[in-house]
Amino acid sequence: MTYRGTASSPSGIDWESTTQIAPFGLLQHAQVKRVRQLRYATIIFLVLAIVSAPAAFFVIRELSRDPVFAELDDLDLPEWAARNPTDGAVGSRWCIDECRSRQRTWESARGPEETNRAFVGKLRDAGWVEWSIPDCQAEGVDGIETCWQRDEYVLDLWVRAAVCDVKGARPTISPAPASTGGAKTPTAKPPASKPPASEPPAEGDSPGAAPTAICPLAVTTIKVFNRISYDPGGGGPPGP
Repeated sequence: MTYRGTASSPSGIDWESTTQIAPFGLLQHAQVKRVRQLRYATIIFLVLAIVSAPAAFFVIRELSRDPVFAELDDLDLPEWAARNPTDGAVGSRWCIDECRSRQRTWESARGPEETNRAFVGKLRDAGWVEWSIPDCQAEGVDGIETCWQRDEYVLDLWVRAAVCDVKGARPTISPAPASTGGAKTPTAKPPASKPPASEPPAEGDSPGAAPTAICPLAVTTIKVFNRISYDPGGGGPPGP
């Protein structure tokens, strides 16, 4: 260690004209320690980022996922009663300007009565309580309509027969034979052969497929409203 300047006592040191130079080993040790701290901080940051990334993903997904649709997914409905679901929503989840109303529609392979029983049982299992109010069944609407309530929500269940427009296949006309020129001589048509009575008609002779093959037997619609914005009978009949 080298000193510049002398003093007989610490109080007599001229600090402005005196400079102390630390040994090279101490400076190197301080630099190594600082680099090591930066490495540790970087490793800790990466570990926290890796660990928190999945948690952040699930938090963001839950915040963006509508809780009402999530509960409808958890109803555990029979496969035959809950085919081809379609969703729709209007309004804000946090009731900004307008509270959100949700709607989901399913197709069912069985009739309205049996489909309604399946939905009613699952709603009761999920904690929904049937709500008897005068205007629950909209006037002039076919099918079975019931109202339910739970917590801050009101649910409208509407099950009705499906309406399908089934058209038979158009008959095909065989092309006329090409003209050979000259006078046309009418020819007698051979009598059409009829299949024996014991043989079923071929598939091509069928006028069309059965309605149940291309059309569901029932359609179910559930609408969920916030209680504060629910207006029974005021919004007209439920949509399809």
